[in-house]
Amino acid sequence: MRTPEELRRRLQSRWQNQRRNWLLGQGEWPLSLSTEPPTEAKVLAEWARFDEWLAQWRVIAQRHADAVRYEARAWSRVGEQNLPCAWRFASPEAVALELGCSTAWSRAKQRFAVLAAWKDDAAWQVELSRHFDLLANLDEDEFQRLCTVVDWLWRHPASGLYPRQLPIAGIDTKWLDSYRGVTAGWLGVLHASEAREFYAATGLRAAPDRLRMRLLDRELCDAIGGLSDIEAPAEEFIGLKLPARQVLIVENLVTGLACETLPGTVVFMRRGYAVEVLAKLPWLAQLPVYYWGDIDTHGLAILSRLRGYLPRTQSLMMDEATLLAFKALWGREEKPAAPELAHLTEAEQQLYRALREGEYKQVRLEQERIAWNVAWPHVTSAMSP
Repeated sequence: MRTPEELRRRLQSRWQNQRRNWLLGQGEWPLSLSTEPPTEAKVLAEWARFDEWLAQWRVIAQRHADAVRYEARAWSRVGEQNLPCAWRFASPEAVALELGCSTAWSRAKQRFAVLAAWKDDAAWQVELSRHFDLLANLDEDEFQRLCTVVDWLWRHPASGLYPRQLPIAGIDTKWLDSYRGVTAGWLGVLHASEAREFYAATGLRAAPDRLRMRLLDRELCDAIGGLSDIEAPAEEFIGLKLPARQVLIVENLVTGLACETLPGTVVFMRRGYAVEVLAKLPWLAQLPVYYWGDIDTHGLAILSRLRGYLPRTQSLMMDEATLLAFKALWGREEKPAAPELAHLTEAEQQLYRALREGEYKQVRLEQERIAWNVAWPHVTSAMSP
């Protein structure tokens, strides 16, 4: 014997799972939920509960005359009983009404119809249906603003503008950031493109990737007007004429800033996994490259990625001996990297496997935990001719 409240919870679950499909006109109607009516034996065993169950369903039937389907039962001991057997809903509107979601459904359906008319395409309709909550709940002014932005970008697929340059009143970069996902998703389908990355989908121009480089040799500084710390768009480094003899790449900013004088050396910092741009610098690709990162799965993954672009890259203080020498400084790596790495030495591969799933599972030694007066001499010794 399912009560109206029990079936209402089921209905709520059905609403959450199926409303997107209902926007697309899918679903079989009427929707029927069984009340699981009792047998005569169960009625005799639980008469008070049965009586209360009947009363609850009478309330529902009085409120919606055709919503409850009754069936007659002729029982030998209880006599004839008219039992509520199913709660029926003729349409999504009826479901929404019962759940107090009529306004949300009506708004979502109306907005869906408006947007679906932009392009007669099944994929576009499916994409719209994925955003039921946005269609149902977004403030009207905000919704119109979003439509205006998507429409403009659709009609100007390769504007090359920075977001700040969009000729649309009432939007700014922060506003656009909050709708990156839906904007890229909608435009990808409208353009029938696989692109879902924001700038690829919108045709807008991203802020240039910037490199941060320090020169650790006074003679190198003098070669470019005395500058020692440079941050600029990556493409501006391509034509740089610099008599450097070697390159150090470190994982974080403070380590790069701490690096001391080292003849013929430049240091790049704060790149993380985004190391591929360094291989596009012709002068750098010809030099010995050293990478000094954390001893954890991600540090080794970055090393492998870097070697994929600059095969001669050597690692510094990223071996098992260093890990064991500073055991007291170990931390825990909460989300280890998982992929197989193609550009590690055999010793590095063994360490990677031990960190990922073996003896040192989830161990992490951050290089900046090692005292500077210990670490820097190791680095300079390894990089000295």
